[in-house]
Amino acid sequence: MAYLKYFNQPISNSPLSNLENYYKLAKEAEINTYSIEDVDLLEKENGFSIDKNWLNSLAFQTQIVVKKSELNYAHGRVLYSVLRNYLSNLSQENKTINIVETGTARGFSSICMAKALSDSEFEGSICTLDVLPHFKKMFWNCAADHTKGDQNRHDLLNDWAHLTERYIIFIQGFTKHILPKIGLSRINFAFLDGAHSYKDVMFEFNTISKRQKNGDIIVFDDCNKKHFPGIVKAVNDIEKKMNYSVKLIRNKNTLRDYAVAKKL
Repeated sequence: MAYLKYFNQPISNSPLSNLENYYKLAKEAEINTYSIEDVDLLEKENGFSIDKNWLNSLAFQTQIVVKKSELNYAHGRVLYSVLRNYLSNLSQENKTINIVETGTARGFSSICMAKALSDSEFEGSICTLDVLPHFKKMFWNCAADHTKGDQNRHDLLNDWAHLTERYIIFIQGFTKHILPKIGLSRINFAFLDGAHSYKDVMFEFNTISKRQKNGDIIVFDDCNKKHFPGIVKAVNDIEKKMNYSVKLIRNKNTLRDYAVAKKL
């Protein structure tokens, strides 16, 4: 019963815009995504960058939406580059890792991380949590609402089934209920993009950090004081009080910054 409201077209009862507008938004989002100096530098430092055409194709299906704020999907670039670099530093005998994501949405971020695993020839699992159901048909506020109609997330991501079926476990539920119950003794890598309050972010961090070792990573989305002060406060406290180093990645175009925390 707790999830009932998420089964009745939780995003929209019909497409929110026409197809031409989604194409227009895609062009604007691509410019925003590929005009961020900090992300360019991150990719150069790490030695890894995601294929641009591949990313744009995935983003058109999963990131180009109608909303008030400017669009960009640079977090896909960040996640891929940081994860590829992390994997490159693991020993050859440790070729399987565990990843956790909070806030699945349409599945963009988890698929970017799955591609990083695949391109690195690693096995592993990506447990991604969201209140939205995986097999319920709905409109997703994306171009596919026009080309395919309402569909479930499984079908929305059909073009990337080779990655979702190999790596990703989609879990529906509230993070505070599900995350502590995930049966992983170690979480090598995590992406936090669920609830944005200080309390929720610290809960997710504390739950995950207990299962991390030196060098393991947590990436925070939306680390911007103007819009999400709770996330910024949490990241600052983690850097000052916890045994983690923090690297901030600024995004001046859309005020959507990221933080990469590494356990020391």
